[in-house]
Amino acid sequence: MLIVLCLVLVTVTMQVSILNTALPTLVHDLDASDSQLQWIVDSYIVVLAGLTLTGAAIGDKYGRKKALLLGLVLTMITIAGASLATDPTQLIVWRALMGIGAALTMPATLSILVDVFREKKERRKAIAYWSLMNAIGSFIGPITGGLLLAWFSWQACFLVNLPVLLVTLVLCIVLVPDSHDPDTARFDLFGALFSTVALATLIWAVIEAPGHGWTSPQILGGFAIGTFFALLFFWWENTTTSPMFELTLLKSRQLSAAALTLTFAFIAMSGAMFLATLTLQLVKGYSPLQAAIATSGPIVCVNLLVVPRAPWIMQKFGLRRTIAFGTAMTGVSALAMTATSMTSPYWMLGLAFAFMATSFSVFMPASTEAMMTAVEPEKSGGASALNQITRQSGQALGIALLGGIATVGFQSRFSQSVDSIPGVTPDQLQGADASLSAAVQLADTLPAESQAAIMEVAGSAYLYGMKIALILAAVLAFSGALFAVRAIPHRITHAGELDESWDEEEDFAK
Repeated sequence: MLIVLCLVLVTVTMQVSILNTALPTLVHDLDASDSQLQWIVDSYIVVLAGLTLTGAAIGDKYGRKKALLLGLVLTMITIAGASLATDPTQLIVWRALMGIGAALTMPATLSILVDVFREKKERRKAIAYWSLMNAIGSFIGPITGGLLLAWFSWQACFLVNLPVLLVTLVLCIVLVPDSHDPDTARFDLFGALFSTVALATLIWAVIEAPGHGWTSPQILGGFAIGTFFALLFFWWENTTTSPMFELTLLKSRQLSAAALTLTFAFIAMSGAMFLATLTLQLVKGYSPLQAAIATSGPIVCVNLLVVPRAPWIMQKFGLRRTIAFGTAMTGVSALAMTATSMTSPYWMLGLAFAFMATSFSVFMPASTEAMMTAVEPEKSGGASALNQITRQSGQALGIALLGGIATVGFQSRFSQSVDSIPGVTPDQLQGADASLSAAVQLADTLPAESQAAIMEVAGSAYLYGMKIALILAAVLAFSGALFAVRAIPHRITHAGELDESWDEEEDFAK
């Protein structure tokens, strides 16, 4: 049963990562801009994060297995639709609809796992392998995408998952047990609406800010609307008799501190990896397959080595130390990436990817256990949903925030260097300073000599912006690590096993 749940997780997480390798291809094939590339990734994540609580509530009320199956069916339908997209807007819409299926599927896998594996040691192992499959799905996706793009079009990145999902659906019907929360209240439609609008509006403001200006009325209005709906969501959840998320769960210092640290880590990690993927192909000239192997190779190897040992690491050093160390390693990885230049050897980025994999391999299972063990197994839907929301919100914010900062840095440096591009008229350069993708699209229309000149300037400008963004990522990661040390409690409470709760400091001393 654990194998089937892990297979579900791999197929769903691949939907986010498999397209990363194809993003530069979409620049050429669909004329996608930088902001559209961010939305192609973030539309899926925003909907997933906004509806995860609703998906968890559906599973708790009607059965987590039923929610799992419905999510898989919706995922198959939307994957088929995405493969038929003919422009970036259509692809963004289908990716957003794909997030609805994931919102049903993702929380159900973790809730079923926690409900089945109630013994502490077995649950810890199960969560560790669940985290490993999460990592594998995230990082074999680019390799799969790179292999497909070597022989097929970008649509194959979607279609390849259909037979896998069909097999997974059959296995879930046969092998996965059902469970639910008998005390689940009715659905909270207003809560789902408020949370989704808040997150989507804030992400829109961050992504579009480089194009409109951070202080423009549209962007300031977006931030204001997002903040208003976020406050409205918390007010509604605190007053309604049937909240979609029990805010009382956040009173658990263990759960809330682990969730916030996880968000910091995913902002830094997701933003850094998004920038690195674009850099390998659009700046350093890697093919999709070369970029996929260069990115995922060291990451998968480290994950396979470290994640199976995560239970021992958590037992030896305690959850607080493990979470703090893993989050700090994200910052180390981001700083290592800043050494990338137009001519730097691959091993410098490869080392940074290995650091990132070490980070993920320890903080992900440790923070997940801290969150899931803070509640009773019957209430695992809410904790599972919060675990997914923190991850997905961190991913969306990381891609939007760091991607936006990199674009601002690119615009500044590119506009200072356009005079050094031979054989290109000012009229041709108009609009090329908007983003790296705009410069690439211009280069595609130029002779080889001019093409090389403009890509050298554009690549140097993008690396400048990327370094600024990566420094911010490192600051966020180190701040998250410091917060974990100060906020995550010494004593980790296992809800439902209060007679067996253990003190990390005492256990470490032994």
